[in-house]
Amino acid sequence: MTTVLPQILKVPQSLLLIGAKKQDALDLCKQLLGPTHISKIDSGNHPDLHHYIPEGKSGLHPMANMQRLIRETALPPFEANRKIFLIEEAEKMLPSSSNALLKTLEEPPEGAYFLLLSDYPDLLLSTILSRLYPLSFQIQEIPPLDMTPYLALAKKGAWDELLDLLPSLEEEDPKAVLHGFLTAEKDPTAFEKLSSKILSAQKALQHNVKPRTIYLNLLLEYSPKW
Repeated sequence: MTTVLPQILKVPQSLLLIGAKKQDALDLCKQLLGPTHISKIDSGNHPDLHHYIPEGKSGLHPMANMQRLIRETALPPFEANRKIFLIEEAEKMLPSSSNALLKTLEEPPEGAYFLLLSDYPDLLLSTILSRLYPLSFQIQEIPPLDMTPYLALAKKGAWDELLDLLPSLEEEDPKAVLHGFLTAEKDPTAFEKLSSKILSAQKALQHNVKPRTIYLNLLLEYSPKW
């Protein structure tokens, strides 16, 4: 992916790297900082490259880290002529953390660049998305699965029919299914609640929880409440 940045006449200071791996982001950092900084970037010891990852049992970006990031933007670079702030799994920022970054992303200080990595950009707040220039590293976008038939049955409480459809749903790509849940939800309040549950679903999939169990738990959210 080393040919991405030269194709942009002026590199935006706030970038969303969709589907990028950490190495893809580091390759962009090398282009932004220049060849004389490559060895320190590779060693993980460059003073002008600030790296943030989700932390703790919650697996989220704590507010304290985002506040530290904002303070760092006010300081001049140490060795390069610019500073880079790399945020992995940006969709795991708390809403409060995201809101704290809004002004910084909209009006980034001179010489400060922000690289936000996410495989699930739909989980980012719309206000954050509107301030980022997207670059896709995905070889092929996985379109969302149409979840309308499944949600309609869940809303009616037609669980016998849903259980009959589950085997076919399990054969679909999990990313397409979870993306389908998100695109089907139009209510902003419900979307925020669903986003949190999708994050939990992604983590459950990584821990080998069966997709059937995950999908049923999500569909239960649409079931009539007794």
